[in-house]
Amino acid sequence: MKLDSRLWNRVLRHRGRFLLVVGFGLLSGVATVGLAFVLSTLIDRLFLRGAAFDALRPLVVVFFIFALLRFGALWLQKSLAGSLAADIKAQLRRELAGKIAALGPLFTQKRRSGELTSVLLQGVDRLEAYLARYLPQLFLSVLIPFIILILVFPRDLLSGLVFLFTAPLIPLFMVLIGNVAQALTERQWRVLAWMNGFFLEVLQGLVTLKMFGRSREQVHRILAISDDFRNATLRVLRVAFLSALVLELVGTISTAIVAVEIGLRLLSGHIAFQSALFILILAPEFYLPMRILGSHFHAGMEGVAAADQIFPLLAQQPAVRSGKKRPPEDLLRQLIRFERVSLVYPQANRPALQDVQLVLPAGKTTALVGPSGAGKTSLANLLLRFVAPTSGQILVGGENLAEFDLKEWRKAVAWVPQRPFLFH
Repeated sequence: MKLDSRLWNRVLRHRGRFLLVVGFGLLSGVATVGLAFVLSTLIDRLFLRGAAFDALRPLVVVFFIFALLRFGALWLQKSLAGSLAADIKAQLRRELAGKIAALGPLFTQKRRSGELTSVLLQGVDRLEAYLARYLPQLFLSVLIPFIILILVFPRDLLSGLVFLFTAPLIPLFMVLIGNVAQALTERQWRVLAWMNGFFLEVLQGLVTLKMFGRSREQVHRILAISDDFRNATLRVLRVAFLSALVLELVGTISTAIVAVEIGLRLLSGHIAFQSALFILILAPEFYLPMRILGSHFHAGMEGVAAADQIFPLLAQQPAVRSGKKRPPEDLLRQLIRFERVSLVYPQANRPALQDVQLVLPAGKTTALVGPSGAGKTSLANLLLRFVAPTSGQILVGGENLAEFDLKEWRKAVAWVPQRPFLFH
């Protein structure tokens, strides 16, 4: 799976911490190599060369230093990766909430509340595994095997060649399986968003459904949608388990090939025991970063599927643009005038308002009445600047409303909608 440029750009804003995450992971890999070298040297000197244990105490101390270094580096890597992912998620949630507020009710009326909630909550949460585990491991799966190759080639050319030619098998199978899994993951996300949206709508309309005696019918629809999500999830998990099995099998067979060729040459005396043991201990560690990457591959696809929902929402542009002027301080004394205002909503077949001439006198209460669909809500949307006129202009005290700063204008206006929400 390729690197998602949108999420990568987010990580680059915290490049210092990300470099530390990769650096500590790399330090853990170097400590593992050191452990393998010290352990192979200890066994060689103690059991084959008959060295006294007292003479090997410095090596034992070095062994425990490498062990502590590896443990500490892994702990620091996971802690930093978790905090990095949490900060990026928090920033995305703030941006999403701000974007939804900026887009206004005209946008949210066209989208299911449950779908937007899925993006804000579950969608952002699914980025955690991608940011904290998959993305750092993507770099470590290249750097750590490369370091091991550099150390193995001078000691044993044949083992280095085996490592070199078997290593690409794991990424190859990841790509082959990933093409199938990605489509299933995207479908799972779509079904989840649909299920959340439908379930929330049923809860919001439960009173109406009970009044008309239709509430029990929705139970069967909820069960059907839940069953679709269960099937979609099981398909994804089936592919995830299959990929894990294949990648583990490839890694195990590759390690076995190294063990067999080293064992045969060790018996015939073509390789020294210390070098043979050192390479044997390193063999599983050579494939381990790629196997870990394979285990995080499913999480990586989930992260990309979530990003495909998050970033298009962030790219949405508000229907109106903010001006720079401040509204008049004595706004209650200003006359508001609609001059030949027309409004056509996007994708609408006919205008909601056409050539409206209207004056709202200062210091008076004006009631606008009319049948449903006459345009009363559209006039309120224009005054609140949820939408801009298609033609004409709205003047406040002789100044064009479109030139006012959007936030400052809305601070000066009070609005009670048809279905208000009362907050504590």
